[in-house]
This record gives sequence, structure tokens and C-alpha cells, in this order.
Amino acid sequence: MANDSYSQQALAIDPRFRLRVQNALASVAWTVLGENPGTPAHEARADYARTVINNLGAQAQAVAPWLVTRPNLMQAETTYDFQALATVTAATDAALESQLTTDWNTVAGIVVA
Repeated sequence: MANDSYSQQALAIDPRFRLRVQNALASVAWTVLGENPGTPAHEARADYARTVINNLGAQAQAVAPWLVTRPNLMQAETTYDFQALATVTAATDAALESQLTTDWNTVAGIVVA
């Protein structure tokens, strides 16, 4: 069955999924902080990375509702696991990190002309 707004928003509020988002955010943020300072818009990217790292829980809560609508998550099956009492996604951790990496500049408010 295809994902829809109901399945994806159930995923967004699942506490287990939010922990995965926190981990993905931390991983991408540390990667950004370690990137070459000559990377275009590095300082703005790094500023956002520090904001993320300093409050992972709140950032995961803010990011989850839109992250679940992005391609890497919409294309992965979302289901409900009755034994775990959890909404789960087939999206891998690598897919989460890839989507966050793709969206990082936009979320950081960087406008590329």
C-alpha cells in the first residue's frame, strides 16, 4: 500500500522514529562541521549544524513532520508494527541521512542564486 499523509504523520510522531531522526541529524551535523571551510556557504551550514547539535530533541521534533514527506521516506514503505506498538519505515538510516544532507542548505536558510 502506498504511503499517504496519515501514514507519514503517524511516522513523524512515533518516538522510536524521532530517535532515528535525532541520530541522523547528529551524524549529518558533525559531517558538516568537519567539511572543508571552503565549501560554499560553509559558515551558514556550520551555524545550523551547531544549532542542531545543541538541541537534538527539539530539532528532531521540528524536522520529522516535513522529513517524512521527502522522497527518501515517501518511497519507503511505512507500516504499523502491532507487536512493537510503533509506526515503522523501510527507509534505512543511510536514506534518512541522505535526505537530510540533500535538504541541509534549504533548512539552514541558504539561498543559492
